[in-house]
Amino acid sequence: MKIFLITDIHHGENSNYPNLGGLEYVNVFGEQFEKLIPTLKGEMEECDLVVNLGDFIHDESPEKDIEIYKEAMSLLSSKTLTKHVPGNHDVKNLSRETFASLVGEKNSYYSFDSGDYHHVVLDANATEPRGPIYVSEEQLVWLKEDLEKTQLKVIIYCHHPLDNQNMDDNYYFKERPERASVNNKSFVRGVLRKSGKVLAVFTGHTHFYSKQEIDGITYFTIPSFTENDGNHAPTAEYGIATVEGDKVTLEIKKVDIV
Repeated sequence: MKIFLITDIHHGENSNYPNLGGLEYVNVFGEQFEKLIPTLKGEMEECDLVVNLGDFIHDESPEKDIEIYKEAMSLLSSKTLTKHVPGNHDVKNLSRETFASLVGEKNSYYSFDSGDYHHVVLDANATEPRGPIYVSEEQLVWLKEDLEKTQLKVIIYCHHPLDNQNMDDNYYFKERPERASVNNKSFVRGVLRKSGKVLAVFTGHTHFYSKQEIDGITYFTIPSFTENDGNHAPTAEYGIATVEGDKVTLEIKKVDIV
């Protein structure tokens, strides 16, 4: 099975963070998605599944976010089954019910079978008194039950990382480590580990590649598609995962920008 993975597109706007490179340093080239995505349609259609790992849009307002999200879905559409993971920008202004309706699901977290594997989409956007970015207790109960029901090997998708990657070299998250990953990730990983069925977890959010193995599960972070490459152009990176039996491999690829 081949899975096309793309994340942190921030469609609709170029974002500028003055703390890196001065006022003219644009860190996210959201407007470039529309230009670049047509070059990937052939490869997407050669895959068995396309997964958008979240932060599909750059939030603005409830009305505008719905409009831009629909536009982004149309741009990403292909003949291949496509699923969407809720990112923090995607649901900043939208309710979970609105997000689920946009992507054609009953909830913002859900599961499905494809290619002889069970796939689970998690929503880690809950905010608790302890802080932001949690998988809710209700969702953890659902996850445990969902994993118990399937007889298939499992792939997990979540916008926020569930591993222990270091943020010291991340220009944004080194000063905001509490916003870099799921804050109850040890509990989530415990559910995944105890199931004995999970092969890999794919995430985005931190904008740069990472790979860790924890308790026999491989945790991959896919680079942002529109992050600045340091030369004022989008990195245009994405991933192609290959799943064969119990083996999961990932190739990070890049659009050749002329």
